[in-house]
Amino acid sequence: MTENINLLRVLINCAEKAANIARVCRSNEDLLALLVQEKTGAEANQRFEHDFKTLADVLIQETIRHEVGKLFPEMREAILGEESTHFTNKLGQEIVIAVGDTAVETAAGLEAVLDGHTKAAEALAAEVHRNVDYDSTLENIPDLPETLDYSNLGVWIDPIDATAEYISGDSIFTDFPGITSTGLDCVTVLIGVYERDSGVPIIGIVSQPFGQKLKENVYSSSLNWGVCLPTLKSHNCKSDSSERRANRKIGIFSTSEKAEILQHFLDLNYELAFSAGAGHKALKVICNEADIYLLSKGSTFRWDTCGPQAILRALGGDVLDYVASIKQQLPVPINYIDKSESDADWKRNSNGLIAVRDLAILNEILNKFAEN
Repeated sequence: MTENINLLRVLINCAEKAANIARVCRSNEDLLALLVQEKTGAEANQRFEHDFKTLADVLIQETIRHEVGKLFPEMREAILGEESTHFTNKLGQEIVIAVGDTAVETAAGLEAVLDGHTKAAEALAAEVHRNVDYDSTLENIPDLPETLDYSNLGVWIDPIDATAEYISGDSIFTDFPGITSTGLDCVTVLIGVYERDSGVPIIGIVSQPFGQKLKENVYSSSLNWGVCLPTLKSHNCKSDSSERRANRKIGIFSTSEKAEILQHFLDLNYELAFSAGAGHKALKVICNEADIYLLSKGSTFRWDTCGPQAILRALGGDVLDYVASIKQQLPVPINYIDKSESDADWKRNSNGLIAVRDLAILNEILNKFAEN
C-alpha cells in the first residue's frame, strides 16, 4: 500500500491539518477556554510553574497518528507523541480522545469532552477529516527511495510546542530579525521520523500555524521540511543570512539558562537572544536567524528535537548531546534508538542539547566550555 504514497507529502499535509485544528481552536476565546486543561504529576514539565495541555494538542496528535497509521500500517505502533489521550471534561468524566473513521464518529467523542458543545465538536471533527493538499503549494518535494523500510521507522510528534504561548497569544518581539520572544509566532507543530534500529532522525517537519498574519486573527502557516538519507538530502529551508549583519554571531536561549553558560557566549562575542519554545528556537537555527541554540538542562524531550534534528542534518548541521559533546570535545548527536519503557527517563534529552546548522562553529564553543 505504501508503494505509491510519499511519506514526506503525507507528513506535510498532516502538519497543515494540525495547523488548521490549532487555528480553529485558537480563533474562539470561549472555545479555547473550554479546551484548556492543566497538566499535573508526571505529565507536567518541571521547568514551569504551570503546564497545560489542550484538546487541540491531543486531537492533533491523534489525527497525525490516525492518518499516518492508516496509510503506513507497518509504522502504526511506533507513532509516538507528547500527550496522553485521556482528557477530563468539566463533569469530571475521563474520556479517551480517538479519531473515528468518519467525522460523525469523531464529533461524538469530542462532544463528550466539550460537555455538549455540538457545533464546536462538529467544527473540529470537520477539520480532522478534511482533505488537505498543502504539499501542492510547495516546490521540489522529492520522491523517497524505494528501498526505504517503513517497518523500521518511528515517529515523534509534538502537536503544539509552546502550549503556554498558544494559550496566551501575547507577542513580544526582539531586536533580532525574525526572532520573537513570546507569542503565537513561537508555536510550532513538530513531526520527526527516525530509524528504529539506528536511532537516526531522517525526516523532519516544523510548521508554524501562526507563521504569517494575513489580517486580525487570521493566519496562514509557514512550514519547513528536511530529509536526510544516505542517498537523499533535501530541504526547503532558506540558505542565506542577508538580514543579519556580516560577522554577527547570535545564540538563542531559554530565559532560564544559567548565567555562566550565557557568559561563555558573551566571551566569544555572541549576541544573546531569548525565546519561548524548543521547536521555535531550533527553527531559528534552521532558518539561519541564529547560529546556535544551546540548552544546558535536560528539559526537552524526543518529540521536541526529532523533527528539527532531521532538518538540520539535511542542512549539514545537527542537534547534539550537550554533556557528551563537551566531555568528548566532538559533536555527539542526540539519538532516538528505541529504549525500554521501564526507563522512566527514556523520552527525555537528559543531557541538554546544542543545535547548529554549521558544525564548524562548534570548535571554539566546545573549547571554551572545556576550559571551565
